[in-house]
Amino acid sequence: MPLDEPTVSFVGKLVPRKGVDDLIEAMGILARGPQGAPRLVMAGIGEMRPGLEARAAELGVAGKTIFLPETSEVPRLLRGIDIFVLPSLSEALSNSLMEAMASGCCPIASRVGGNPELIAHGENGLLFEKGDAAGLAEALRQVIGDSSYRQRLAAQSLRRIEDEFSLQ
Repeated sequence: MPLDEPTVSFVGKLVPRKGVDDLIEAMGILARGPQGAPRLVMAGIGEMRPGLEARAAELGVAGKTIFLPETSEVPRLLRGIDIFVLPSLSEALSNSLMEAMASGCCPIASRVGGNPELIAHGENGLLFEKGDAAGLAEALRQVIGDSSYRQRLAAQSLRRIEDEFSLQ
């Protein structure tokens, strides 16, 4: 794996409503492309973990996928992540998405609930339609293949959180 390869992450419950199976499917789509799949860190617990691990193996991305248990060190974990994905099928105003944005991650999220309130597509992150693994793979491809674009989206998302969602 190249040293400059970005790391993709999901942090949260591994349950159906979080759409994490779409993230694994998107990784499988990327694995079939010329660049291959990036490293994926999935941090959390939930009923879907065994099935996600099995599906990652079926898609040939198990070697690029790290499953971590639930952690209280989320801010520290996010500081080492380049791209945060929230593939939820339904969502309110996501604390995990705001935390990722505040940590300097490039955010990619499904177009549900409060996600479009946090992310202006193409300005401070990317949105895709819920349940659309191919759309998620395309969004990932865009930011994986263009580090300056990814860094600009990450910087704009951090600025958005600091300007509009700070504790002040």
